[in-house]
Amino acid sequence: MKCDECKGEVVELQGELSCEECGMVSGKVYESGAKEWEYDSKSGKKQRVKHADKELGSRIGHEKMKGAAKLRRLATIFSLSPEQRLLKKAMFFINIASSEFQLSDCAKTDMKNYYTELRQKGVLNSKMTMEERAGALVYIILKEHGYAFTLKEVSKILDIPSKRVSKISRVFARVLGKSYVFATSDVGRLLEKFCLKFTEDRSYINSGVKLFTYINKLEPHHPTSGYLAGIIYAVETTKFTKTYTQKNIAEAFGVSTLTLRLNFKNILTILGIDNTYGLTIDDIVEGIR
Repeated sequence: MKCDECKGEVVELQGELSCEECGMVSGKVYESGAKEWEYDSKSGKKQRVKHADKELGSRIGHEKMKGAAKLRRLATIFSLSPEQRLLKKAMFFINIASSEFQLSDCAKTDMKNYYTELRQKGVLNSKMTMEERAGALVYIILKEHGYAFTLKEVSKILDIPSKRVSKISRVFARVLGKSYVFATSDVGRLLEKFCLKFTEDRSYINSGVKLFTYINKLEPHHPTSGYLAGIIYAVETTKFTKTYTQKNIAEAFGVSTLTLRLNFKNILTILGIDNTYGLTIDDIVEGIR
């Protein structure tokens, strides 16, 4: 027996006639003339009731029903081409990734359009998993739309290695003509998000932005979590009395104290000083050593 939908072989599985290829069920639910006991509300007794013939096939409902009333039993996915299935799968992972960051509808639409463009240009390959593709696109969108997330956070939230997210996102950005998104970051929002975990002092945050901007002119640096932690610790060391320890700041930025110390040391090297003792942020920005 051949399946009416895909012409595959129909076999009996668990009492039903089902297609081996597409899984469509083509057996009857009730045999013709079959009766069952039902409760009669008027007489208060059970009585045998004959059911109309019903069939399961490519439609659900009475056999003589026509038009839109004939609901297809076969899932839509089986009627798609391999390319359409792959695109549908990609959109599924994109929706999952975007939901983790509560992206706007506009941002989600951009993600989907970018994926379609990348697919048309032949950039995607089997070495990039669906999770990595979605993660790379999310990272580009976060940068482009001004969301305050670092690479480390994206990697942790999506459980994808940061090196993979960084590498693939830069390839995608280059093809899409969006490489500039990695050169512009809203450092103020990033610092605010992290610093509000341990302080609400606006001048403290502003000092961090001022120091980052000054150092970035001397030696451009991507605002990673570790580097921003080093910036904030540098601000802390310029205060007459320290309020927050390296551990406090490192925990707020989600990095280790060793990472913070290494970045702080690198910042001092860029500034050409051994320490910040007796200096203020204004002194450093104005070139006083």
